[in-house]
Order: sequence, then structure tokens, then C-alpha cells
Amino acid sequence: MTGKKAAVRRAAGTVLALVLALVVVGSVAAASQRERTPPTTPTNLRVTSLSQTSVTLAWDPSTDKSSFSYSINMNGQSFTVPQTRTSYTIDWLSAGRTYTFYVTAVDSSLNTSGKSNILTVTTPPDTAAPPAPTLSGLVRGPSQVRLEWNRVEDDTSTFVRYRIFANGAQVTQHLNWIGETSLVLRHLTPSTTYTFTVQALDQDDNTSTSNAVTLTTEASSDVIPPSVPSNVRIVGGNGCPEFWVGWTQSTDDTDPQYLIEYEIYVNGVLSPLAVSAGVDRDFVYATDSGANTFTVKAVDQAGNTSEASNGVTEFC
Repeated sequence: MTGKKAAVRRAAGTVLALVLALVVVGSVAAASQRERTPPTTPTNLRVTSLSQTSVTLAWDPSTDKSSFSYSINMNGQSFTVPQTRTSYTIDWLSAGRTYTFYVTAVDSSLNTSGKSNILTVTTPPDTAAPPAPTLSGLVRGPSQVRLEWNRVEDDTSTFVRYRIFANGAQVTQHLNWIGETSLVLRHLTPSTTYTFTVQALDQDDNTSTSNAVTLTTEASSDVIPPSVPSNVRIVGGNGCPEFWVGWTQSTDDTDPQYLIEYEIYVNGVLSPLAVSAGVDRDFVYATDSGANTFTVKAVDQAGNTSEASNGVTEFC
């Protein structure tokens, strides 16, 4: 009898183990089935608010047996929104630009729903000009003036650029920028009256124009340029495209050496960086991949300019 009881117990244990195994397998299978089931697809993606720089989106919610979140896709860029929210505001758009959106739901097992309807939105164009700058200026001898104005901010653009006008024509050469809102304009004619304005432009080329400033350059009878700078060479740098160019200073028949200014040319194009008077080296950017040839010219106070120096070439 004892042996029969043991056999029965062993059989019962085996059956119980099989039952428990089936229960575990069934639970795992059920869990696995649940983990493979994505949330339902969010629907009715729509715009509830739109401005030049922002859009608010809303959609009808998804459902799922587990927790999930929403992923908003804008032109390939994704943003995550908690399950409890069915709207989202993007407030760093640009005016007059087109954007494409869709929404998906993603559960905790990273199962992803289908895409909502695709929504294309164009923000209203920017037609408003930035505020007009206030311009001031002063004469710096027979051939130069210094112009300054206040920095202006646009309502939609993050960057405002400036153009300089002399007697109604845009000035594109001989502008030595001291800062974003100040510069020295060289090579003006002695004893001549000029009217200057500065124009502010936003990223959509909406423009405003400053007040006009009238300046008359000083008289000068000097017509002889300084001597040509010599021994132009590279004296330092941080590697391409940043270099320090050095030279032997020029002399002039009228101006002392400390008043002679210099212009650095890169591949024949004047560098816009200001160069002080009476110096024998200054910083310049290379402009091209490959060979960059630097030359230097000397300029006296009357605007007379020497011939170009010898060239020194560096490769980037």
C-alpha cells in the first residue's frame, strides 16, 4: 500500500506540474500577445491655433491596455507628449514656411500605432519690417567717416542684417566693420558732402531705413600714396581659416607712420575686418579651400592707397 500511495502522489505531482506549466505558458503567451498589440491610431489631427511663429495641434485620443505616449513628427523631427495630453504647441516656427505633421501613439513596450492623418501647415508670411535704426556719424579726416546705429529686433526674425547707403547708393566696398552696428567707411573723396542711411533687413527681406546723416569730409591736397608694405608673411594662426598676417610698415610724405592704415586682401578681395593704423600685423580669415593668397595695401589719411605688397600663400 505504501508503494501505491507514493506512486499516486508522484502522479498527482506530475499532473500539478503540468497544469502549472500550462498556466505559465498561457500567461506568457497572453502577455506576449498584449506586448505585441500597439495602441490604436490617433485620428483627426487638426490645427486649433496658428500664427507666424507657432502652431497648436490637437487630435482625438488613442487607446491601449497599457500606458503610452504620443509622438508628434514635424518634418522628420519628433516630440513626445504624455498620454494625458491630446494637444501640443510648437512655438519656434518661421513665418511663411510650410511644415508637415503627423502623430503616432507608442506604448511602454515600444509598440507604435499607425500614423494619424498627415497635416500640412503654412505659417502666415512676415510682411512687417523691423524697426528703423537710429543713425549717427562723425568725420574721421579727409577720406573716412564712422557710422553707428542701434541694434534693432524684429518681431519674427532672430537675425537682422544691415546695409549702408551713401547718397542713395548701397556701399559694398571699403567697409571696415568694427561691430554689428558700427563701421568705418574708407576711400571717400576729400571736401565732399555725403548723405548716409542704414537699412535694416529681416530674414524675409522686409526693410526699414534709418534717419539720414549728412557729413562733409575734410579738405586735403595730399595726392601721393604711402610706400608699398613689404615682407608680407604669415606670423601666426590657429589653422585654417584663421591667420595672422605681418608686414613691414609703410612711410608717407605727409602722414606719420602711426596714422597709416592697412588693408588686407584675400585672393584679391578686401577683408571686411578693421585694421588699425600704425600696426605691422593683424588677423584675417582665409576664404577658400585650397590656396589663399594674402596681400596688403597702405592707406594714408587722404585715402591715397599704395600698390599691393608681395603675396604670401597658405593652403587650407
